[in-house]
Amino acid sequence: MPDEETPAGPPVVRASDADREAVVARLQKAVGEGRIDLDEFGERAGAAYAAATRAELDLLLADLPADAPPPVEIVGRRAASAELSSVFGDIVLTVASDPPRRAGTVFGDVRIDLRGLRTGADRIDLHLSTTFGDVDVIVAEGVDAELHGRTVFGDRKLQLAPVPRIAGTPLVVVHARTIFGDLRLRSLAPGDSPTRWGALLERLAQRRQPPPPLPGAPPPFPPPS
Repeated sequence: MPDEETPAGPPVVRASDADREAVVARLQKAVGEGRIDLDEFGERAGAAYAAATRAELDLLLADLPADAPPPVEIVGRRAASAELSSVFGDIVLTVASDPPRRAGTVFGDVRIDLRGLRTGADRIDLHLSTTFGDVDVIVAEGVDAELHGRTVFGDRKLQLAPVPRIAGTPLVVVHARTIFGDLRLRSLAPGDSPTRWGALLERLAQRRQPPPPLPGAPPPFPPPS
């Protein structure tokens, strides 16, 4: 009898380095979302770098939801429900209108400055998360704000100026989560630098300025030419 032919299965597709890096990036995002822990991330990332075929890579993501396509945006305008994400990088925004409702990163910080915000909304909810980084939200003095969330191996800091709420400003509610990082909600005056380094430079510049002359004191002599 002639040999029976067995049906050919789907061709085996070899995995590329870009395929492996894409899987590891998705696993890092899953850590930030709280879907897997750091131990499981290490195991899956090691298996991803050792995978020879794309089928082996697909198995590592089989129990994770697929990434949704990025929202379509109109030039000069961001949808209020926009979501921002990053891996191995910071998310730093100075928002004037329609802040992103969700933002998350892995191995980076999330800092959102709302001091220039102009909106007619009565309440704004922000959902922010990071792994190995800090969450820092800045509001203008006189804006009421609340901080909800938890941190693992980090501090929770609420630093709002003790001034009355300005009428017509929204309530800003921050829902945040960090792993190995701090949660901070603070208020600053419009001209204050949001970073310690910038504030230090501003103080040094002020110290270099000559003090104002005393009342009735003669004008200083010009420097010799």
